[in-house]
Amino acid sequence: MSSEETRRDGTRLSAVICTRGRPDLVARALGSLTGQDVHEVVVVDNAPEDDATCRLVRERFPGVRYAVESSRGLDFARNRALREATGEVVAYLDDDAVAAPGWASTLRSVFASDPRVGACTVRVEALAIETPGQRLFEENGGYARGLERIRLPDDADRPLHGHAAPLIAWAVSVGSGCSFALRRGLVLDLGGFDEALDLGWELPGGGDHDMLWRVLQAGYHVVYEPEALAHHEHRKEESAVYAQLAGHQRGLVAFLTKSVVTARGRRRLSVLTFLLWRLLKPGVRLVRRAARRDPLPAAALLRMWVNAIMGPAAYLSARRTARLRAAEAHL
Repeated sequence: MSSEETRRDGTRLSAVICTRGRPDLVARALGSLTGQDVHEVVVVDNAPEDDATCRLVRERFPGVRYAVESSRGLDFARNRALREATGEVVAYLDDDAVAAPGWASTLRSVFASDPRVGACTVRVEALAIETPGQRLFEENGGYARGLERIRLPDDADRPLHGHAAPLIAWAVSVGSGCSFALRRGLVLDLGGFDEALDLGWELPGGGDHDMLWRVLQAGYHVVYEPEALAHHEHRKEESAVYAQLAGHQRGLVAFLTKSVVTARGRRRLSVLTFLLWRLLKPGVRLVRRAARRDPLPAAALLRMWVNAIMGPAAYLSARRTARLRAAEAHL
């Protein structure tokens, strides 16, 4: 699409890669954005320990904007990207992912066609399935969400995984933060990402789900667009996958705990019910595992269960850590 067409519909897309200490992966991700329909590309280096990523961008990708976010945590970096970007839409791509051809143009067209769309997630397939860890992650569900377009809240009355589900269950099932796009002005009005989520080992996850849920709460639509495609490099070792899945449980329950506290009226009951289900789900999976109907070993499921139970306290602790990191950055 030409720049003239982009100006005519008023929708510019800023592609963003948030990273920390992985310049080789950044180079691959940036390569996948070459030739895409973007207004700009921004790399946000999160609390870097060296200048390797800075040198990579300046030497090999001179047209890419580079920024440093000194407060460590993915959502600090995502918020820095919101401040740095100048496009109406900000599309995030993880540094261990690559965008397929047409990724940006498809995302841009979703927002350009309907001002009610506040967020769009994409189909994320495995970049490779070669190791036991990568196969295990896919067997557990992976990141892909199928080939059918989903629009929330309109489609939330459909069965989810064969069952009726509340809207918040759809919000955590409609995509992932590996690759998603947001209407920048709306997200800034919502106060940006919750920096206590996706904080690192203390609370590794939840920020993407939280943002999608808040977009829906604000009365906007969330679209899952399978025509927009990215590929993600899953962790190779089974032990790393077990740790990742356990961390995801902690982050998910932390986000749901926050959502129960902030919900109002009838919605609080539906969010609380879903939180209780997510606390119980690893135990249900343990029972299924005993019948050999679950891909994960019992030890991994038990670890997930423990991390889910840790979620509420982890969120409170992470809020304190996030405040401290933000204060240190302003000293």
